[in-house]
Amino acid sequence: MRALVCDGPGHVVLREVPEPEPGPGEVVVRVEATLTCGTDLKLVRRGHPKVSFPTVLGHEFCGRIARVGEGAAFAAGERVTSVVTGACGECRDCREGRPNLCSTAFDHRVWGTWAEYVRIPARIVARGLLRVPSSLPSSSAALLDPVASVLRGLSRVGDVAGRTALVLGAGPIALLFTILLTRRGAGRVVVAGRNARRLAAHAAEGAETVAAGEGLDERVRSLTGGHGADLVIEATGDQAVAEGSPALAARGGTVLLFAGLAHGARLAVLAHRVHYDEVTIAGSFHYTPAEARQALDLLSRGEIPTEHLVTGESPLDGYAAVLERVAAGDDMKVAFLP
Repeated sequence: MRALVCDGPGHVVLREVPEPEPGPGEVVVRVEATLTCGTDLKLVRRGHPKVSFPTVLGHEFCGRIARVGEGAAFAAGERVTSVVTGACGECRDCREGRPNLCSTAFDHRVWGTWAEYVRIPARIVARGLLRVPSSLPSSSAALLDPVASVLRGLSRVGDVAGRTALVLGAGPIALLFTILLTRRGAGRVVVAGRNARRLAAHAAEGAETVAAGEGLDERVRSLTGGHGADLVIEATGDQAVAEGSPALAARGGTVLLFAGLAHGARLAVLAHRVHYDEVTIAGSFHYTPAEARQALDLLSRGEIPTEHLVTGESPLDGYAAVLERVAAGDDMKVAFLP
């Protein structure tokens, strides 16, 4: 089969690789649509602490089951999407409701969907392989992973109704935050970004937009009557932006460090903001199977305007232009149609 393989940072090639076969409890899916993602772009640029090279790229997908391993409770021809990792269900984190933090979950992951076929591990088949309604387009169903991740992030910050939220970044994850914050009754959503085309997508969803960069804290104070934002969501993955996030929060506000930083990155934060101003700094990683099911439900009911998120399509052999367009911010996400 054909697959997009990353041999190391900066080196992506389209090549023939062996077609996967399902083991016990596993299935093999014929990919119908698979999306670009910031995680894949970061992996291409600098690697990823949980992924070794060479690797077939991609993890956001929808497709039809082609082959079924012994004991898997699915049938060939069923249309599916899935979570990305398979938690064990038995460790302390899993028992206490944090399967997203299971230490072995990434040992059982769906990776390599930028290909014609992908194998789904048994753990995921058992707990995180989801049937897709016939009415939901494949490129929309493939958004399950980012929607579930944003739902997890919002679960970490409490009720957003009536609050002023500042989203740092204007990419697809930031746009999902804008969409869900608006639908959950946030009093005001302000988005700071650098790409005018992407900021326009946020404005279409009801957000106020400002240019990121020098003087952002003064502009945020001006927009909020000098108070700062009740909720600040860091969605850029930029260490300097993350470090400056607490300065943008109101007293008693919350900062959500959503985007991952480079391995070993450290942040210097003014202690008085945390102590005297009671600014809470929260983190969010991955998502749970329950949040994945909630994401698929939202997508199936048409509550996510997927046309603003998946803004292009391409065959696998168009990958070079696709990666260039997404990196430049000309597209939010592009669906490869293998």
